[in-house]
This record gives sequence, structure tokens and C-alpha cells, in this order.
Amino acid sequence: MTQPVVRGVSHFLFHAPDLLVHNGTTQTLERGKDPHSAYLRRLPGQLRPFADVVAYPPNQAYIGNLPLQRLAQTPRPWYEQPVPGAGPKGKRGDIVGQDELYGWMKLADAFELVLLTPEAAARAARDMGAGGLAGGTDLAKVGKGTPYVDVEAAVAAGASPLTSAGRLVGCVKRAHELDPTLTAHIMLENVAAKATAIPALRQLLARYGLAPADVEYCIECSEEACGDMNQRGGGNFAKAIAELAGCIRATGSDVRAFCAAPAHAVVYAAALVKAGVYRSVAVVAGGSVAKLGMNGKDHVAKGLPVLEDVLGAFALLVTEDDGVNPIIRTESVGRHMIGSGASPQAVVQALVTEPLDRLGLKLTSVDKYAVELQNPEITEPAGAGNVPLANYKLIAALGVKRGELERAALEDFTRTHGLPGFAPTQGHIPSGIPYLGEAWEGLRAGRLRRVMVIGKGSLFLGRMTSQFDGVSFLLERNHDGKRRRAEPAASRGVRVGLTILPNEVGAAELVQGAQLAAGQGVEVVLIGPGHDVDLPQVEVTDAAGIHRRLEVMLDAGELDAGVTLHYTFPTGVSTVGRVPSPARGRQVFIATTTGLSATDRVEALVRNAVYGIIAAKAAGIHSPTVGVLNVDGARAAERRLKAMAARGYPIAFAGSMRVDGGAILRGNDVLTGSADVVVTDSLSGNVLMKLLSAFTTGGDYEAVGHGYGPGIGDGQGRIVCILSRASGAPVVAGAIAYAATLARGNLPAVAAAELARAQAAGLAETEAQAAPVTGVQPPPRKAVTREIAGIDVLELDRAVETLWREGIYAATGMGCTGPVVMVAEADEDPARQLLSGYITGPGRCVQSGVCMEQPRSPHNGQ
Repeated sequence: MTQPVVRGVSHFLFHAPDLLVHNGTTQTLERGKDPHSAYLRRLPGQLRPFADVVAYPPNQAYIGNLPLQRLAQTPRPWYEQPVPGAGPKGKRGDIVGQDELYGWMKLADAFELVLLTPEAAARAARDMGAGGLAGGTDLAKVGKGTPYVDVEAAVAAGASPLTSAGRLVGCVKRAHELDPTLTAHIMLENVAAKATAIPALRQLLARYGLAPADVEYCIECSEEACGDMNQRGGGNFAKAIAELAGCIRATGSDVRAFCAAPAHAVVYAAALVKAGVYRSVAVVAGGSVAKLGMNGKDHVAKGLPVLEDVLGAFALLVTEDDGVNPIIRTESVGRHMIGSGASPQAVVQALVTEPLDRLGLKLTSVDKYAVELQNPEITEPAGAGNVPLANYKLIAALGVKRGELERAALEDFTRTHGLPGFAPTQGHIPSGIPYLGEAWEGLRAGRLRRVMVIGKGSLFLGRMTSQFDGVSFLLERNHDGKRRRAEPAASRGVRVGLTILPNEVGAAELVQGAQLAAGQGVEVVLIGPGHDVDLPQVEVTDAAGIHRRLEVMLDAGELDAGVTLHYTFPTGVSTVGRVPSPARGRQVFIATTTGLSATDRVEALVRNAVYGIIAAKAAGIHSPTVGVLNVDGARAAERRLKAMAARGYPIAFAGSMRVDGGAILRGNDVLTGSADVVVTDSLSGNVLMKLLSAFTTGGDYEAVGHGYGPGIGDGQGRIVCILSRASGAPVVAGAIAYAATLARGNLPAVAAAELARAQAAGLAETEAQAAPVTGVQPPPRKAVTREIAGIDVLELDRAVETLWREGIYAATGMGCTGPVVMVAEADEDPARQLLSGYITGPGRCVQSGVCMEQPRSPHNGQ
């Protein structure tokens, strides 16, 4: 199967101040409540002229004229720092004026619903022609216009007006007399969504020399719903847009997933290309009129310009691997599953660390994370804070918890791996996609290695489920078509690194073990002081740097696995050894042999069982049998494992060889190998490994088995297997062979999948952190639909407990702005009062600064 690549990206902005006033949801609701309100009176005076919109630094960044690093260095407020000499045409797209926007809306109109006055039609045709993306046929479709009196009459009959500086210049008529889904207001939204996507797709094809007829499929992923009352949202924007881009051989469909839709769409496109169903798939999205001026009340109240005055659009093309363009790593797609949980940590694990773990990568292996790129100058005045920064802090905090970052490195991580927010709050537009253009250039030029794009969405907005949603994908530099796959290439075999470190049996035993393993078809690389042997070697004379060199080679893909001594794993990770049973010679996995899976004993045993299953499955045993050694906590662990099995996590329980049978094992069972996986605590497991490996030698030389095995646990992406200081050459060779087997079985991917399934079946219920830190018990559960933002991620649990003490049910979650506390609607006001000391910003609006009386999903791009 071919690898999918991103062939090109296009970004457009459309200035729409009059649509903001008349059709933005915030303004529409305000007008219905009080058409003479102070807000509506002040609003026109705080709208920006087109020249200011063009010179606004975030807008120049969106179309590719201002690198994001320079934007981050530009003093704020950005609206007071216009870009000198800024123009409306950019490297990746254009900023389009409202007159031209009306022309594209007229072009997009297939049922004579859009009327423009002659003056407006002439201005639209002039600007469209000057833009270079509209031809004579297009301008003929815009036409000469409709007499003003006819436009005025249509508005009097219920059409939605189109104005310019407050003067009527056109309208959009309703499409049905009675159908509530074809009203003039909805048709205006839909026509605008279609119209704004058309030039983005046209420019994408023209700029990269692509023939429209070569596009075979189109996926549209905005937030509007195209349909009538018998099939609301039935579609199809995709084919309507592709039609006007000249893609005569394409078919297509729409994807709707709130703000996460673009990320879903890119994953679908990549999958279709990789499977060979289509060779080229366009992903497009137009703008959302409803989101114009979404936070306008806060901007006007604070005397700021109303910055949500543009419609965003984009287009990108996914094609077969051409050896040049960035590759979409389909084997590491992140997904927030139904059982993932909605806590901030669970969301980041599902979307960020789990997909990286499958590839054996660390958080720092990704150069840039494109998460929620909302412009903070829009969200901060509304109380939602700096949304991208909150997300990067959360990722960094998990890195600290995983032991990949020092706490002191938090700010450096957010600065190095994060991005400034610069996208308009158009819902689906900010969700990672705006960075694709700059990422595409950086990956092609070699300035970047990997970029992760993350889309998120709150499904409770549709009132069908309280589930959270999210998906992520990894873009990687294309090494001229020779990129090494995540799994070891069969053509070169598996490459395992062995460190040469001080031990009790001498370095010669390690080297001899490497030679034995190499003779069995494994490519072994020695790391450490040089030796006179015919094996690949990486000389490292500094003992302290040997482990670091091993890690660097693993992260770079130069090694598939490593075998070493004296290696420290973080809490939550422990090793699974492998050794033949003395009585029958059957291979037994001892879970675990070193490390600490959890500080609670029973929880550790349960996790050890899952880790043992992971190791056995990666080693090729499809359904390993599991037994728990009769140690302290065994019965409690057995009950919890059986509860997980009842909830859908498949566990094949072993039967003891003793008369009473059961899954609780005795010493006899270890000798005979009654179970594939023997679950025990790490100290007992360590003793077992020493006994079974050295019982024939007197104890000072381990001669049997495969070592103490790989570290397994949340976030452990590298395959690192452990030897003891007494491991002789046969065990060294066995450990290398074990590591190679796990590499072939893609241990990180198996671990990520198994841990996710175990979590969905209740593994989290055994974790100490699932209970409140101070022992406060939650009140009765309620449906929580209100988000309280602005609370530091490290204070979330305490904030929730504060509410529990007062009888208010609350939960942590991941919202539009990053980590949030979620409460029921009736509890919102008292909860905000109780949490006032935790909230770092105004935190007024629960959906990225939008007041919740609005019925229309007014979130800022989750």
C-alpha cells in the first residue's frame, strides 16, 4: 500500500463585517431580544475597515506572509501592530473583501436565491476578475445584477439582506415557503459556506499545478448542514464545491464532527489513498457565518475592535506518496474512544501520547503540536484565556508525569513545541489545520521532522451525548520515498542495540551473547566501549552517556529495540520477563520482574496482568492464559480482573494444576508453566526470575531465559529490555531475541491498544487517582453541560473537590479552551462563585467566551 502525502494547502479569509452585524448568532439573538440595545448601537463603530483586516498580523500569518515565530515575537495587542506593506495576497491564500465575497456567493447560487444590485454585481465582478481565480464564465454567472426595487421587495417578503456599510446591496431568498431548514437565514449560511470554499480549492489546484480532473474524491468538513426538513444535514457540500472547481471526475461527501471534523476528514482522506480506493482526495471547508462576532459583546464592552469579522476557509490535497511531500502516518492516528474518559489527562493520552507510543516516540520527538489555534486576542477578553497555551501546558504537564520532562522545563516545552494562536474563531477552522501550510513548507525543507495536528470537539453541544470527541494525525518528513516504516523492514532484519555496561560476569559475556544472537538472524549493534568483534558498534566511552545514546538511536529509528542494564523506568512502568518452566520447558511470562506499576499493591497486580498480556501478545500468543500467583492481594486482583473481563476486556484465565484449580497459582504452577502469564508483584517476580535463570549454576551466573524483559506501561514507547548484572551470554542472547520478537510484534502498538481496551473496561477504577485526593465523595451524578474555563490544570482536582464539599456535582473535562471543570446548568452560577479563587481569567463564558443562552453550538473550535 502507498503512503498518503499532503500535496498542498490553501488558506483563505473573507472580510464580512455586514454579515457579522446581520447574521452572526450573537447579534441575531441580541436583535431578537432588544433591537435597540446598547451593544447593537455601539457595534458598527467598532468594526474594522478592510485595510486593517489585511494588515492584522494573525491574518497575515494565516495566509502565509508572516511566519508564526515572528508573530509570537510581535508585541500585543496585535491590532495595534499592523504589518508594514501588508497585502491581501499571501503565499498560501488571499484575504478577500466583502464585495468580492458577495460575488462568490452569487456564483455559488444554483437556484437563483442570491440577488445583487447592479452596482454590487459590478463591484463583485471587478474584484473577482482581479483576483485571478474567476474566469469569463464565472463573471457571466454573476451577471448584471437585479434592480434595487426588486431586491428591496424580496427583503420585504422575508429574504435575508446583504448590505455594504449598512446599505442594501442584495439579499438571499428562502428556498421554500414552509420548510424550516430552507429559510433565508439558513440558505445564506449555506451559500456562504459553499462560496468561501470554492476559491480555496481553485487556488490549491492552480498553485500546485494540479489538474482539477485528477481529483477523485472531495470531503467537505465545515459546520453547516445542507438538506431539507426530510433529511436535515443530508449534504452534499463536497460535490457542490468540487463542481465549481472543475473537478468533473470527482465524487464526494460531507463530514460533520463539530470542530474536530477537519482532522477526521484528513484521516479519512489518508485512509482512502492508502487503501488505493482513490489516488487523490481533496479536503475542503468554508466559513461559518454564525460565528461572526461571536464574542462581540465582550470586545465592544472593552472598547476593542470586533476581531471576529472574517470567514475562514481552507483546502488541502492528499495523494499517493511522491517521495517529496509530507507523509501522514496512518499507523499512529490518535482517537478519543468512547471509553477513553473526558478528563484532561485522558484526552491528552488518547490524542497525543498513545499514538506516539505506538511509534516508540516521546513527546519531544514531535517538533510542533497544532492543537486549538484560536487567536487569544479574541478569546481572552471573553474570559476563555489563551486556548493554545492552555493545551500546550497540559501536554507538558503530562510529559512531567510521564518522566519525559522536568517540571522546570514546562515553559520551554510550550515555547519550543507550541504555536501562537492566530486563527479566527470559526469553530472548525482553528482546530490544528491553519498550521498545515507552514508545517508543509517546514517538512519539505527539512526544518521539521514531525508535526502533530489535533482536532477536538464537545459532542454534548448537540444534546445527543455527553461524550467528548477528538482525533489526531502525525505528519512526517518524507525521506525521498525511503522513509523507514514503524515496523522493522523485512529487507534488513530487526536491529537491536546492546549496551556494554559494568556487570558481575564481565563485558565479554555481553559481547558473546550479542554474537550468539547475531548468528540467529538478528542485527545487533553494540553501544559502549569498542570491542574487537565483527559487529556494528557505536563507541561511547562515557558510561553516563550510554543510555542516552541508546535512547537517541531508538527515537531516531536507528534501532528497533534495546537491551541494557541499570535502566530506570518511571512509576507506572514495569518489566515482563520470559523464562522456560523447569518441569515442562514451556515459555512463561513473569509479570513483573522490576519496576513499579502502581503504588497501590492490588492496582499494581491488576496492571501487571495487563502488562503480561501485552508482552505475550506482542510475542505472538493470540490469547495468553493468565494466572495470579498466590501473594498478598492476589484474590482482590483476581476479582478486579474478572470484573474487567465481564465489562468486555478479554482475559483467558488459567487453571492451577492443583486439585482445587482456579486462576490463583502456587509454586508448582510456576515450575510446570500452568499459565502463559504469571502475575505477581515485582519483588516476587524478581526473585522468580533469579531462581529460574540461575538454579543450575549455583546462583552467580544466569544461564537460562530471556532476561527481565521490556518496560511496559502508559507512555512507554521505546522497546527497552532489561538484563541483570549476573546475566551470562545465553541469557543475553535470549534477551536480544526476545527484544527482536517484540519489535516484530510492534510492542508499542499492542500496548497502546490493550491499555485502551483495559481502560474502557474499568482499569481506571482500580487507580488511586480515580478517587478524590482528600477522600471527599462526590454528590449524586448529574448531566454536566456547562464548562468553567481558566483553571490551571494542576488545580483541577482540588477545584472539583471544592464543589463536591458544597454538594455540587462536578467533573473534570477537556473543553474548547483546554482543561475545564464541568457542572450542571443549574449549578453554574454558584460553582463559579465557589471557584472564583481558582479562575485565572474572567472565565465568564463556558464555551470559549460565548454565553450559553445561545442555542446554536457557538464554541470556538474544539
